Amino acid sequence: MWLVLTGCQPKGTTLYQHDQPENHPIEHTMVVIDYLNLRDDLGRYWDFDSYYHEDMLNRLLAAVDMSLQKAGYPAASGYLLTSGLLVDEGFAVEHYIQETLQPELLYAPFIMASDQIPDDHIDQHRDVMRLMIKYLAPKRHHASDPNSHRGMQMGYHFSDIDLPPNTGILYLHVDLSATGAIKQLGTLILSGAVASQSDYASMHLDLGYRRHASAFWVHTGSGQILWKNHSNQWTPAQPIGELLLQFPPNTAD
Repeated sequence: MWLVLTGCQPKGTTLYQHDQPENHPIEHTMVVIDYLNLRDDLGRYWDFDSYYHEDMLNRLLAAVDMSLQKAGYPAASGYLLTSGLLVDEGFAVEHYIQETLQPELLYAPFIMASDQIPDDHIDQHRDVMRLMIKYLAPKRHHASDPNSHRGMQMGYHFSDIDLPPNTGILYLHVDLSATGAIKQLGTLILSGAVASQSDYASMHLDLGYRRHASAFWVHTGSGQILWKNHSNQWTPAQPIGELLLQFPPNTAD
């Protein structure tokens, strides 16, 4: 059973919750998940097994959707599932299917599946996720310091995505890749600037050596990030509730 925990914030977690989420009722939900776990066999390329990534993405989608419904939100009306969405498109990996090497390399994003999300919206979702991962994921926030909340509003980034105004999108990014791959991918992710850094808080994400998971709950009508959590310890082997700590309940009538 997946549990939503409301206890103390554990070590390695960076939690944020908008102080007045009741001002943003959610009537529709969508889920965007990027999961990556590259392995190294000491060859020229990192190894990517599409079978295991697809299985994990499906498991994460089911767990997230169940948690949203337990919090009073409607079932997800659409989803985008990817591996390598934030990685430079020229980055290649060796392709395996259940540990059997395939003849051709894969280039990022390595796999992608969507439902009720048009192809021309995928770039916008990628840009939103990249901004949140680059600038906001591990940043700590303090209620007594208004400046610590700078950048917690995505604003115009949803203007080109045609969605009902009271839509909530759960963005989940998990990278459990081997240490060297995380360092290399971190360089690729951070090198692709998609907005002026002056619009956001200073860069906080250090993807150098540790696995990490980041989740964001965004109200599209206002662009407000209602909740987020970043952990360098959580993995999908744990209940999703241990990442979705203190997730805000729905306030829609």
